[in-house]
Amino acid sequence: MATIYKRDYFYGALLFALVNGGLTPALFEKPSDNRQIYEVTTNQNSYIIYTKYNTSPTGSKDFTWSFPFSDNELEEIIKIYHENNKKKEFIFAFICGQKQLSGYNQVIAIVYWDEFLECVDIEKEQIRGTARLSVKAVKGSPWLRIYGSKRADMLDGKDNMIKIERDRLADL
Repeated sequence: MATIYKRDYFYGALLFALVNGGLTPALFEKPSDNRQIYEVTTNQNSYIIYTKYNTSPTGSKDFTWSFPFSDNELEEIIKIYHENNKKKEFIFAFICGQKQLSGYNQVIAIVYWDEFLECVDIEKEQIRGTARLSVKAVKGSPWLRIYGSKRADMLDGKDNMIKIERDRLADL
């Protein structure tokens, strides 16, 4: 009998969204508690999708999910990026969930490589704690906002977050 883990529900949500969009994902790496990596080919492109999930957002009206990256994960990301040699587009899918389900507090943030680099110091040049990327969902907004250990959410009192479309998954 197979054991079903909590992570299976969240990675399953991404797989469901991909399959519902007419795609056929293939598991690229062995699953772990912290992440999964998929290969997906669409009519437009081929992708490697590095996936993580979080079910513990902060905030009560607008939600923010934080995704930390260990040194091993950063090394793995760099290795996959270089081994891929631009054959496939390397993107990230951050599955933002919550223990109590409702419509607007469950999102999948698709983050492109250059946006990831703007938010996460993968070379560890700036020592500001753990490498991380955060996703903020503002209720009623068509945009998600991302920032991280390399990019502050506020700079000189102004919003410094990168705005990304909520429905990027449909554009793959």
